[in-house]
Amino acid sequence: MRSIKRDLEEQRTALSSSIKSMGAERNADHGREIVKDPYGTASITHDDEITFAVADNRARQLAEVTQALEDINAGRYGICRECGEPIAKARLKVMPFATRCVACQARAEGLDRAA
Repeated sequence: MRSIKRDLEEQRTALSSSIKSMGAERNADHGREIVKDPYGTASITHDDEITFAVADNRARQLAEVTQALEDINAGRYGICRECGEPIAKARLKVMPFATRCVACQARAEGLDRAA
């Protein structure tokens, strides 16, 4: 459990740093000159959309990691939120922020059987 907690703390630190650095880059790029070339403007817009999507994904991951750490501290880590059964250690090793066992996750995703 200590190993998982340490890994989650490292992930949280890395994600937080990444999100902060992306924000700083966006602020630095905010003052860039607007290109009169429509293709240049489209390229800048596309780059901004990708940056926002990546930042959003990292923020979501950060929330999941933070929740897993809170679950560890509260003593409910590794317990499926749907059925209350323990989540397999192999699943937690691969996805340490999992909140459902494989069977419940499969049902939540609309799958007939567990993957």
